[in-house]
Amino acid sequence: MSDQDERLTYLNMANPMHLFAVGFGIGLKFKKPGTMASLLMLPLCLLFIQLSILIKIILLLFFFGICLLACKSVIDLIGYENKNKIACDEFLGMLVSVMFLNADEWFMAVVAFFVFRFFAMMHPFPISLIQKKIPPFCSVVVDDFYCGLLTALTTWIIGMIIFSNSYTAGF
Repeated sequence: MSDQDERLTYLNMANPMHLFAVGFGIGLKFKKPGTMASLLMLPLCLLFIQLSILIKIILLLFFFGICLLACKSVIDLIGYENKNKIACDEFLGMLVSVMFLNADEWFMAVVAFFVFRFFAMMHPFPISLIQKKIPPFCSVVVDDFYCGLLTALTTWIIGMIIFSNSYTAGF
């Protein structure tokens, strides 16, 4: 067993922060935990888009804070090299991706899933620069938050193209 694998044994699944950080086990069970966490988040996103923008923003800020705490707790135990085991950042990124969608735009939430996964895999500029300047546990969360913002913008542009200027995406 490598040191990297051994450090995973430090996780305590009875600890709610550890359980949440690894996406309720998704990060430990799947080869591509980011994709699986994002996919499993899609039904929750469909509920999330039913809310008012103010409630969405409040929930996102709360969720962002919880993700930071959970990532700090887990990264301190398992090390930054095991960051791919963390899945709660994907949950946050997906919620940010659909933040501006209206309740009747469920199909755009599905589009957002694919766009978000593309950005999450590509790590667009300036993610690598940002990651070097902030603590490791923050970089795990911030990169997916940024990808979520890019996805929200891209999804809005796609909606504008498809629906020809009548598309508002919650604005």
